[in-house]
Amino acid sequence: MSALSGLIETPRSYAQWSACLDRLAEGIQDEACLNAMRAGDLNAGGAVVTLFSQRLADEFNARLTRCSEHLTRDLRAGGDESLVVRAILNARTHLAFLHRLAQVEIFPATLRTHLTDEVRKFAQRAQQSLEDSAKADRSGRLGVVLRNNPLMRYEPVTPASSSGLPPAQAAVATAQAPITQAGVRRRNIIL
Repeated sequence: MSALSGLIETPRSYAQWSACLDRLAEGIQDEACLNAMRAGDLNAGGAVVTLFSQRLADEFNARLTRCSEHLTRDLRAGGDESLVVRAILNARTHLAFLHRLAQVEIFPATLRTHLTDEVRKFAQRAQQSLEDSAKADRSGRLGVVLRNNPLMRYEPVTPASSSGLPPAQAAVATAQAPITQAGVRRRNIIL
């Protein structure tokens, strides 16, 4: 057991990786699973990687399907702009976790690329579908809300992570409006 992963054993053998994937499929201890996977050791030989890659890809597909279902349900629940934004933010949270999971360094490069591409393609297709649906809104407000809060913003902001600030402070720093040359803050309005 690793102190980083809480109750989840750091995977070294295929059986341990399989147990970790089972826990991941439960969706209860996602962060602990991610931490355990990052600390684990994946034998890059033969059938083990193939089996592991297939199981992880299946879990990714299942989670993307659930994300789509939740987003659809949340958007149907209310037409209020704040509920639309909340639904998008919830979907982005799920996509951000999948993106971080896809980037685990010990995974084979082809698997990381495939999983990252799957998350990106899903977000692009879902965003396009939402914007196409918003064309029926005569006021145009829904389209503005969707364009100002795209699903593609699930990836962490790189400049903030390289600023040396802790993640919470870096997120606040990047959320603040930029200062122009005249010293006056520009206002970024997000609905």
